[in-house]
Amino acid sequence: MAAPTPVTTPDPPAPDGGLDAAVRVRRGDLVLDAALTARPGQVVAVLGPNGAGKTTLLRALAGLVPLVAGRVVVGGQVLDDVDAGVRVPAYRRGVGLLPQDHLLLPHLDARDNVAFGPRAQGLPRRRAREVADRWLAAVGAAHLAAARPRALSGGQAQRVALARALAVRPALLLLDEPTAALDALARLEVRSLLREHLPRADGTGVLVTHDVLDALALADHLVVLETGRVVQEGPPAAVVAAPRTPFVAGLVGLNLWEATVHGVRVRLDGGGELVTAVAPARPGPVLVTVRPGAVRVARAPVGTADDAGTGPADGWPARLVGLEHQGQAVRLRLQPTGRAGAALLADVEPDRVAALSVGAPELWVQVPPQEVVLQPR
Repeated sequence: MAAPTPVTTPDPPAPDGGLDAAVRVRRGDLVLDAALTARPGQVVAVLGPNGAGKTTLLRALAGLVPLVAGRVVVGGQVLDDVDAGVRVPAYRRGVGLLPQDHLLLPHLDARDNVAFGPRAQGLPRRRAREVADRWLAAVGAAHLAAARPRALSGGQAQRVALARALAVRPALLLLDEPTAALDALARLEVRSLLREHLPRADGTGVLVTHDVLDALALADHLVVLETGRVVQEGPPAAVVAAPRTPFVAGLVGLNLWEATVHGVRVRLDGGGELVTAVAPARPGPVLVTVRPGAVRVARAPVGTADDAGTGPADGWPARLVGLEHQGQAVRLRLQPTGRAGAALLADVEPDRVAALSVGAPELWVQVPPQEVVLQPR
């Protein structure tokens, strides 16, 4: 795939008092250049492979990493403006953080961990503890108020950490892989809590995650970072329906190829050809997406070629290189013979796996024309 186009960093007013950030940071070989905007009450999920700059972006918003260029405005307050020489220290930003590892203070019980932020904001101890009790009750952890962090399970500790983050009513709440360190049950519980409480928060949320379920369940807007640049963003449904890089396609479980279309014929850049049911208005470069469940797999070419392009002329041989359970289906990973590029994913019924995988040096792969989805490249 071609390298992503660098992201420009415009400098409009903060939207409705929410988040308006244009961030440029250098960290070793990484140059992060990304823009984020969000309204109050909105959650933006930042996805990307390891080393893409997700954590660096979060740390820059928190004031823990200096910008080399750009501006950060939260709730109408300028926190960073390199040109104007403005940089508000991290401890004065009023930013909440929910980290992957809860980072509760070990010498304080749950109540006083949650009360710590309100106390730092100037509330008397008694009032701060009342605030803490309300938030512990809100996240289903009132019974844990007197417990020290070492006595809490992972899920319980993350509930307390969420109460602590929300108790200061932050204009910006940063969530750094909040379910990554939890077991499956605790992950489900914490995700449900976040889904309940984030929309009610006064401020804006920025969620960094590797988990596409977290992003889809919690976010109003997705931003995909690769090598420090925003390569795709938009509402979750739009990003899932039309991925624009192999990383995004893999994240949502779709096949993605670069290709050139002429009429109904789609020639893949790595070799091979597909047929689409409807010819686009103009020929030229396109991105092709195909659902794994739409890919037909057989031990030998099936059908006969015809004008509609449904025969073996519109398929190709492939080797089975891997398989795994995918819901009620089995996902095959196939490497087309004589074709460069990524493997092809195909979902088949479990009872077909033995017939396809035993003793077959090559399989035959076809994609029905109506399942070929094109978008401009």
